[in-house]
Amino acid sequence: MAPDATNNTYLLEVDGATCYNVGGGLVPASAWTWVAYQGGSATSYVQQSLAAGSHTLKLIGNAPGVKVDRIVALSDTACVPTAYGDNCNVPDDTTLPSVTLTAPTDGATVSGSTTLSATASDNVGVAKVEFYDNSTLLATDTTSPYSTTWNSSTVTNGSHLITARAYDAAGNVSSDANTITVKNGDMQAPTVPAGFKATAPSYNTVKLTWTASTDDVGVTGYTVMRGGVPIANVNGTTLSYTDTPVSASTTYSYSVKAFDAAQNTSAESAHASVTTPAVPDTQPPTAASGLTATAISQSQINLSWVAASDNIGVVSYDIYRSTDTSAAQKIGSSATTTFGDSSLNASTKYTYYIIAKDAAGNASIPSSAASATTQAPPTTGTGGSGTGTGGTGTGTGTGSGSGGTTTPPTVGGTVTGHDHKPVRHGWVVVIVDHHRYTFQLDQHGRYAIFNFGSGRYTLTYQAKGYGSRTISGSLGKKSLIKNITLDKR
Repeated sequence: MAPDATNNTYLLEVDGATCYNVGGGLVPASAWTWVAYQGGSATSYVQQSLAAGSHTLKLIGNAPGVKVDRIVALSDTACVPTAYGDNCNVPDDTTLPSVTLTAPTDGATVSGSTTLSATASDNVGVAKVEFYDNSTLLATDTTSPYSTTWNSSTVTNGSHLITARAYDAAGNVSSDANTITVKNGDMQAPTVPAGFKATAPSYNTVKLTWTASTDDVGVTGYTVMRGGVPIANVNGTTLSYTDTPVSASTTYSYSVKAFDAAQNTSAESAHASVTTPAVPDTQPPTAASGLTATAISQSQINLSWVAASDNIGVVSYDIYRSTDTSAAQKIGSSATTTFGDSSLNASTKYTYYIIAKDAAGNASIPSSAASATTQAPPTTGTGGSGTGTGGTGTGTGTGSGSGGTTTPPTVGGTVTGHDHKPVRHGWVVVIVDHHRYTFQLDQHGRYAIFNFGSGRYTLTYQAKGYGSRTISGSLGKKSLIKNITLDKR
C-alpha cells in the first residue's frame, strides 16, 4: 500500500545481489494492490529464476509510508494473485522423472570413443540428465536429446555399470543403468586347448593334462572346470593340474579354457570324464584255524582247515611245508579249505601252516602248524616151506609171502599238454561223497591219490595257463591209471 502517487516504490533485493525498483505511478494510493512490475511500467515484470532451495529476499529503501504485506514467488507467471495470493500457489512436485539409458545396451562390449545416450520425460519438465561410470560422473546434459561421448580407453578393461540419472526442477531424480564390458587393446581370444585328458592315478586324485593354446599376444593362464564350474586357475606355462582330494568310485567330467592378459577367454576344451578307483583294500584276512594234517598213504598227506574271514573276501590259501631238515617253503595254493600234498617220502614227518590271501594280495598271519608222518612202506615177508620129490633126494624151496607188495594208488597218472610236456603248477580236485579234496601235481606232472574206496568220483584237472578238464566215473577195487591232456589257453 502506498500513501500517495509519489511515495509508491521500494527496492527488492534477491540473494544479496539483484535489486528491483518495485511499484511506481501506477500504484493506487491507500489501497492494497498486487504489484508484478518494476520501474512504473506495467509491461516490465519482476522475473527472477530461482534454483531449488532457500533464498533471501530483502526490502531496501522503500518510500515513506509504503507498506508491504507479503511477497509471492510464482512459477506460473500468467497467474494474477487475488486476496492473499493463495490462488497462485503451486502444489509441491513429487512425481519422478522417467529415464531410459538407450546406449550402450545392457551386456554390450565397447572400446575407444563410445556414445552414451538417454531419453527422459517429466510431468513438469526435465532439468538435466547426468551420466555415470560406476560412481564417477562423466557428463551432464540439460537439453534433449540427452547424450555425451565417453572415451572408454581411460578406464580399465572389464565390467562397468553405466547409469543415466534424470532430475526435474523440484529435485526429483530417477535412474536407469546397463552393465557393459570395456575391452580396449587386445581383442583376440586364445585358441581352444587341445589334447585334454583326465586320468585317476589313485582313489582320491585326478590328473589333467592338455596341450598349449596360442594367442596373438600371449596366453596368461588356464581355467580348469569340473562339472562346468571353475575350480582353479594355473599360469600360461602350466599344462597340467592335479585335482585332489576327490571321492573314490566317482565319475567326474572336466574341461579347460585359456585366457590372456586382456581377459579374452577361449571356448572350453573337449570334456574328459574319468572314474576314480575304489579305496584300496589294506586289511588282511584273519588267520585260518583248525588246521589238521592226515597221512593217508606213504606218499600223501591231506590237509583241512576252517576258513579265514576278510572285510571283502578270502580268495586263496597258500600252503607252506617244512621237515626236520628243511625250512618252510610254499608248495601250492588252494581256493578251498582242503589240500592234498602228494609225492612225499615214506616214514617222514611233515609240518604245515596256511596263509590266507584276499584279492588285493593282503596276507594273513600264518595259521597254527599241524604235522603228520607219512605211512611206512610195506615190509617183505618170508613164505612157507614146501617139500618135493626129485629123483634120489629131497629138496627145500622158498616162496614169497603176501606182505611183499606195494599198495597201489586208487587213481593216478600224468598230466601233459598237447606238446607232450608235463604240466607243472597244476592240481587235481576230487569230489567224493560231497567232500572236496585238492592234490598237487609234482614237477613231472604226476599225481597219485591213495586210500579212496570204491565209489563214484568227479576229478577236475587244473593248471595255470591251461583250460580245466573234468571227468567222472566209478572206481572199483583195482587202481585206475588216468593220463590227462590239457589245452593251453
